[in-house]
Amino acid sequence: MNSTILEKPARKRKVKSISFRFFQDDATGEWGVTHHNTCNENFGGDAFNAFWDGMGIFHDVFEHSHEHETYFKGEYAMNVGGEMAAMGACWYYFDGLGVYNRLQNTFHAPDSMVRDTTLNMVQEAIENGYCQFGDRLRSNVPSQEEVGNSGLEWIIESFSEKVAACEPEGRDEQEVEFGREYKESCTPQAIADLHRYGYRMAEKLVPNTYENQRVLVEFRETWDKFCKQNSAEEMANQYRGFDLSLYRTKDGDISWKAVFVGHPGDAYFEPLTLRG
Repeated sequence: MNSTILEKPARKRKVKSISFRFFQDDATGEWGVTHHNTCNENFGGDAFNAFWDGMGIFHDVFEHSHEHETYFKGEYAMNVGGEMAAMGACWYYFDGLGVYNRLQNTFHAPDSMVRDTTLNMVQEAIENGYCQFGDRLRSNVPSQEEVGNSGLEWIIESFSEKVAACEPEGRDEQEVEFGREYKESCTPQAIADLHRYGYRMAEKLVPNTYENQRVLVEFRETWDKFCKQNSAEEMANQYRGFDLSLYRTKDGDISWKAVFVGHPGDAYFEPLTLRG
């Protein structure tokens, strides 16, 4: 007589929950979503632009969900420093975990792409005396030792060298002074701490396992397909947004679930859930 052994599904616990809200971007007129913490309605001031694609959702879930939390509160929120930490996380996913569809550009090397995402903001602030996200680079993260990834350390070293070579070129003394003070805030220590913190933050959230590499590759593919098949404006008419939760087993494997939420008082709300 043959017997069948049924394995129990691995127990898992929720490790992160991110709320997204649909809205029409005042700056671009485009419909899309943003992290609940970066909506004007919650904290005011400069908010992030609307987006509606797999890459943007990946970025806000796995790399940049820390605004207005922990070390990124108050004057440290909505600052270029938050994006530097996100780029450190990005490098972990691409180079450490092997999420090959995180960085896809045939014209630029992946490490240069990660560096230039925030370097371009810093250079504009120094040279032109303007920055949308903060009048200084601000870091509140603890001092960070090297993470043991040579690619990240090259990004950090190259970043600091290019900042040192950058000079204010403002049209008037006020812009020149802004650029000078912004450059002084971009210390090699702050640049290194923010990138290394982001790398470790991502490594802690999503441990380096083959299963997690597969799940994150498919995460982007799933959302890219969903966003192409469902316009943001039409989704916004039906749903206020969606809550995306990450779960992790004791072995470190990640899974996720997105639950779309209706508008308050909507009697015709139809539940919708995506899983990965």
